[in-house]
Amino acid sequence: MKNNVCGIIVTYNANHNDLQLLIGSLTDQVSHIIIVDNNSANELKVENSSCEVEFIRLTANKGIGEAQNLGVDYAIKLGYEFVCLFDQDSRLAENFISSLLNAYQDLTSQGKSIGALGPLIVDERSGKQFPFYTYDGLVRKVIDPSTSNEPYIKTHQLISSGTFINTSVWKVSGGNHTGFFLEYVDTDWCLRVVKLGYEIYGVREAKLIHKLGDDRRKLLNRFEVPVHANYRYFYVFRNGVFCSLYRPFPISWRLYNLIRLTSFFFIMLLIKKDKLKLIRYVFLGINDGIRKNFSRKVF
Repeated sequence: MKNNVCGIIVTYNANHNDLQLLIGSLTDQVSHIIIVDNNSANELKVENSSCEVEFIRLTANKGIGEAQNLGVDYAIKLGYEFVCLFDQDSRLAENFISSLLNAYQDLTSQGKSIGALGPLIVDERSGKQFPFYTYDGLVRKVIDPSTSNEPYIKTHQLISSGTFINTSVWKVSGGNHTGFFLEYVDTDWCLRVVKLGYEIYGVREAKLIHKLGDDRRKLLNRFEVPVHANYRYFYVFRNGVFCSLYRPFPISWRLYNLIRLTSFFFIMLLIKKDKLKLIRYVFLGINDGIRKNFSRKVF
């Protein structure tokens, strides 16, 4: 495929089969693939790719934010106009990239200043389509894509996997906050870009199958929640508290995020067996978020 799009995949101890499925679904849709590997213990190989695939192998785990920065910066150095970011366990439908390219051209022809475009995210386990969100002042709006007939759905945040960006916007944004390491990297970048005056849209024709959370549990036989390894809650709470307290994001997002974190903590206390470890990570995260301390790393 000859277009001006570079696919960027960040990996860490990736499942070989999952990664090959992603590369196989991407290789005919972009001109170039850059894999930034966060010092994985396993050796990664690429099989039967019809486009050029390059590895950036890091000597330490730098986290997803810095790894994406390195990948995008290299794509910019190579002269690519667009990048599309992917997690290692995502899979995309046919015509994924062409749908995003067509949407970009359509929206810019309408005079829109596009910060990023993203796909319709479908959870691999449940088949659920995930909603989009906007935040205006005190109003938080949830848009269910199954109830909308619009080809493009305006949103203020995207999951990083599948996010399609013009590299000129990336330069203006300054890239990801590298201190976050994990969690809130995508939300922080999107809300900063919206603050700069750009618009973000979800594109219905572009579908991405994604695995959210290490596991999923049902609460009260009604609500399904993603469950992560305990150490990740350190990053959830550190970065979430930092964003709510110190980022100039809409009040509706900042308040909702604090309520979400509080609810999340009590839900995880109900679900998790090793509660003391969870509590320790959560309070370490809250403390570091308040203090703006991004030097601590936990695995």
